[in-house]
Amino acid sequence: MADLHRTKERKAELLLFVVVIIWATNYPIAKYSLKELGPLLFNGIRFVVAALVLAILFFSRSRWTPIAAGDWYRLLRVGIVGNVVYQMAFIIGLNMTSAGNAAVLLSTAPLWTLLLGNSLHRNQIRRQMWLGMVVSIVGVAMIIVGSGKKLEIGGTDIYGDLISLSAAAFWALNTNLQKPLVSKYPTLQVTLVMMGVGAVCLGAAAIPDAFSVSWSMIHVGPVVAAVVSGALSIAVANFFWSIGVKYLGPGRTAIFTNLIPILAFIVSYFTLDEELFLIHFIGAAVTVVGVWYARR
Repeated sequence: MADLHRTKERKAELLLFVVVIIWATNYPIAKYSLKELGPLLFNGIRFVVAALVLAILFFSRSRWTPIAAGDWYRLLRVGIVGNVVYQMAFIIGLNMTSAGNAAVLLSTAPLWTLLLGNSLHRNQIRRQMWLGMVVSIVGVAMIIVGSGKKLEIGGTDIYGDLISLSAAAFWALNTNLQKPLVSKYPTLQVTLVMMGVGAVCLGAAAIPDAFSVSWSMIHVGPVVAAVVSGALSIAVANFFWSIGVKYLGPGRTAIFTNLIPILAFIVSYFTLDEELFLIHFIGAAVTVVGVWYARR
């Protein structure tokens, strides 16, 4: 029985590595699409696409499991927190502060996940998880400092800083709120409901932009990029993320997000002509060691 559980954990970890790849490569895709579509229209398109993709996947391979009346509130709550509030806070925070500030503040999400997990689920936080988490965040900070991006918490960017920090906390809350739901219902069904909430709310928010934008001036490329982003970074990645939460728990799952900056810089090097320096490689090594130690 223990061997079977460990096998499921290994598979969940493999899927989380896939999530890291998807989310890291999504940065240049999103950057390319946002230039023409804007944040609201971009998010609206990709969440509607994500909900459609998950609906096709679910109804082609699964049967609907009846949801208890009290759990509908919990499902809607996690959908709003993870796919509406977090998404809006992430975009607004990124627009109001520097990329360096936002990256550092968002990298605190795993710490928030551990703290909220202890508060909501009474999860014991082992010392090695704390140490591994701190080490991995130091590695992330080294990568960002090495990029030469602005790191100046406060000043005129203080509101964007606070919103970015709240986005990290909302993502951590979303990760913790999923745990009891994916333990009770099929993971794909929970993800589908969450995406449905995001599609309705963010789709509605995008309607004014959809009618005001001049579609004849929009190139096909950015629209395709938004569709691809929705199918992969929202639909597939969130489904895999929920599997990680189910088998590894919120804390161990959240640690994998610290690997994203490593691959993001590598992808940016080839797609955006960004430079890589020795500090990037050192930071990447430190981050990997921290994640490895914390997940033991």
